[in-house]
Amino acid sequence: MIVTIIAFIVVLGITITVHEFGHFAMAKLLKIRVITFSLGFGPRIAGFTRGGTEYKISPIPLGGYVKMAGEAFDEDREGAPDEFLSHPKWHRLLVTIAGPFMNILLAVLIVSVAYMGGVQVPRYLKGPAVIGPVAPGSSAERAGLQPGDRVLTVDGNTVNTWQALEIALGTAPRDSLNLTVDRSGRQLDLRLNPPRTESIDPNSLGFKFTLPRTIVQGVDSGSPAQKAGLKPGDEILSVEGGGRSGRGYDEVLGIISASDGVPLQFEIRRPALAPQPGAAWESLVAELPASVPTQQLTITPTEDNGRVVIGFWPEVPSDYERYGLAGSLVQSVRHNYEIAVLTLKVIGRIFTGSASVKTISGPIEIANVAGSAARTGSARLFFGFVGLLSLNLGIFNLLPIPILDGGVITLLLIESLIGRDISLAIKEKITQVGFVFLILLMGFVVINDLTKTSIFGSLFR
Repeated sequence: MIVTIIAFIVVLGITITVHEFGHFAMAKLLKIRVITFSLGFGPRIAGFTRGGTEYKISPIPLGGYVKMAGEAFDEDREGAPDEFLSHPKWHRLLVTIAGPFMNILLAVLIVSVAYMGGVQVPRYLKGPAVIGPVAPGSSAERAGLQPGDRVLTVDGNTVNTWQALEIALGTAPRDSLNLTVDRSGRQLDLRLNPPRTESIDPNSLGFKFTLPRTIVQGVDSGSPAQKAGLKPGDEILSVEGGGRSGRGYDEVLGIISASDGVPLQFEIRRPALAPQPGAAWESLVAELPASVPTQQLTITPTEDNGRVVIGFWPEVPSDYERYGLAGSLVQSVRHNYEIAVLTLKVIGRIFTGSASVKTISGPIEIANVAGSAARTGSARLFFGFVGLLSLNLGIFNLLPIPILDGGVITLLLIESLIGRDISLAIKEKITQVGFVFLILLMGFVVINDLTKTSIFGSLFR
């Protein structure tokens, strides 16, 4: 809990500070007087005043603000040249857009640094969208999807890679999820009915990617696999039991999923030596001669959170990608652009009712993810989440919702088009509506977060 709270504060602190610094720096650059620079809401718990600006930290870490002279509706404006409303509209536009811009810039910089340092990219993401194991009783199985099917289109959108498939599913309308697949040279049209309370992705639909070999990367503590003696580096060659047998990854997982409480016989090959740090089990197992003796293990699958498992996860072959400064920047912009497009499409689906509102996450969910990332001890994973959250914060603030930066930008553009300022009374009413909307939205996302927890889920479903 302590790690989660600290991680939550750090993640929000970074993203909010960057956002507010954007507003602050642009205002200073344009010689607009800044009265307060606050991280958090509520009374001041620490801070100082310098150059006529109060810098403070407040106890509620769910946002922050930059208060500029002459921008509030309820303050007396003197028409001084350093007041916000005394500056031309394009100055005000630059100040407003600088916050979201800094969030997006932070996301680009974080991903760029990751690419310069080198990243492991799963090989299946760049390969054809070939279906692997299909879970019994899942939406995919009910629709007739089978291992070996190659997805060609999702709702008419061409799919060339597994990564393109994930993006297409994430942006597809919930009420018309139509797939065209290639099955042994024949094209088939399938219609899936995804679960109403989950985001649309391969896992929620009940299928996975395929792998050329089943090599164990890790084993869950206390799982049937660990108790039976399965170890990282083992290659599962075949499985047999309950009148079924299989050899490939797809068949192995299919048999496990359909064998709750049924003892299964696993044939495995085990390397004599562990790989060097940073090396993959895949490369070590690949060097084993075919004459290496195999071993037999008896493992009985059990149900865990609605899935029948034995408690291992496979190694996913990946390629190491590393770029120079220019290449990293290009890859980062491409990566963040794809996520931004996906985010906007999902938001659009939510407003049209074709995507579940369960996909929205609030502070509790952010804290959980931040805590999980921090507990891994991986700086790359933790800052990757910071970048993702920063990008989403920038996008959300650009939405044309009153009181958000996007709402201010919209009003400025409208005023520019009509050639006159909207009255302060109307602006105040719009701001009040926006404030009520944000309060309701915050209440909703908190309840939404609670429904995802085991303690409160049954109370709100």
